[in-house]
Amino acid sequence: MPETSATSSSAARPVRRFGKTVNVIIQIVLFVTTVVAINYLSCANHKRYDLTEKRNFTLSDFSQKFLDSDILQNHGAPLQAFAVMRRTSPHYSRVYHLLDEYQRLAGQAIKLEFIDPLRQTDRTLEIEAIYGIQYSEDMIIIDGFVDNTDTNVDAQASIPNNTKATPSTGEPTNVIAVTNTAKKSSNHVRAIRISDLYLQDDNQAIVAWQDEDIITSNLISSIEGSPRKIYLAADKMDLQAEDGQPAWIVLARILLQQNIELRPIRLADIDTIPEDAEALALIGPTYDLSEREMKILSEYWDRQQSALFVTLDPTAQLDNLRIFLRSYGITARNDRIITVKNGQTLSNAQCLFSRGAEINNSLEGKSTVFEGVSCSLEVRENDDRLLNKRIQPIGLAQAVSGWWGETRFNEQSPLFNPEEDYAEPLFLSAAVIRGQATSDDTANLVSKMVVIGNTDFLADRKTRPEQADFIQSSINWLIGREQLIGIGPKKLYRHKMTILPAHNAFITKLVLIFMPAAAILLALIVWNTRRA
Repeated sequence: MPETSATSSSAARPVRRFGKTVNVIIQIVLFVTTVVAINYLSCANHKRYDLTEKRNFTLSDFSQKFLDSDILQNHGAPLQAFAVMRRTSPHYSRVYHLLDEYQRLAGQAIKLEFIDPLRQTDRTLEIEAIYGIQYSEDMIIIDGFVDNTDTNVDAQASIPNNTKATPSTGEPTNVIAVTNTAKKSSNHVRAIRISDLYLQDDNQAIVAWQDEDIITSNLISSIEGSPRKIYLAADKMDLQAEDGQPAWIVLARILLQQNIELRPIRLADIDTIPEDAEALALIGPTYDLSEREMKILSEYWDRQQSALFVTLDPTAQLDNLRIFLRSYGITARNDRIITVKNGQTLSNAQCLFSRGAEINNSLEGKSTVFEGVSCSLEVRENDDRLLNKRIQPIGLAQAVSGWWGETRFNEQSPLFNPEEDYAEPLFLSAAVIRGQATSDDTANLVSKMVVIGNTDFLADRKTRPEQADFIQSSINWLIGREQLIGIGPKKLYRHKMTILPAHNAFITKLVLIFMPAAAILLALIVWNTRRA
């Protein structure tokens, strides 16, 4: 019997070993299959999650709308983007991931190529010849030219560099003159230096990134070519500001990011608004329009697809302009939007962007503070006489509860008087649609107007990010870029954390001594437990 038992035990051991081997093989196969399946599903259903508090690695609403818009997707040819960058550059990783995200969201509409000038010398020289650019600094080249000929696109030529300046601001537009055999238009090629993507302090340290803002702006301008023109009635306003830059300069800077040029004109010297005007801007006029100038304004407004952008100075006497606005459902009241808190009179109006207006698609319900002096606007949204004329006023920004329109604003310690003052609703901004956009055939015939009862908020260092978004959305709405209405890119600021020497010494000991010691101690405990 002992021999039989021994024989049975020895026969069982190979069986058990075989079973364990099979289990291990099955586990390996299942593990490999799971990994392959997970990788396949992740590639087929790509998803990115930005876990940062301010979504620093997610493109803005404006950029995403542009990448998905007909402006880009229906462009005659894919945009070509060349990132001529050294892989050893400290900015390579950030720029690579940012441009890769642009390409991912744009699909086939953007073709991206990274070129290392140190490793790909021939390709760098080829790009230099095509675009006439001498490589001296890492850069991004965006080519939105649509070649409708059969000419060889890769033909080389010697082309001079030509950087133009915007007349209204004096800032370069990064336009490169291209005259190679492919007949690339200079208006559709942009070159961005990497140093333009960030801001530095006096010590040359990077304090903020503005890369998305710059890249999106240049993508738009490379498609559209020459900037669109909005004319500014310069002779109706004070061109100089008492403190900082005047409002029109701030507006010009905002518009430049949208490939729009703010071009000053004098109404007194012209007979009609130029035909290439995308819109006419009246920014804080301090002088009223004469009868002749009002005729010019009315004739322009009577055109199909006309657009007006008006910011009012409540202190100015603008009787003729106010009559014109009132005839289209917007009455600029002779008051000041104020409130009283703790015995102190406040005039920086706190407002909410209205719901239901197309301009406010991305801003509706959000609050902002318009600094400076504001007057309220009466908006006759449901006036049958206006509706019968196909005129539709729409409120855009409304003062929050507790604010009122004070008519005796020159008195000290004003109090709300329901018989003289204006109560809610108090609109600070409004829009007007003239015409009827009921179909694609009539949508382009509609004229539009935006009026804001404040100009001070455009002064230097007073314009808030949400107000810049509101202006961009208003302008894009006025000129027929409804697809680009959205919240724009924000500068990504770097924050420096100051650590005291004592705290630094503690962190050093924690990382170099205590944490390794804890790991070793834990390993010894586990080893001793298993040994026992």
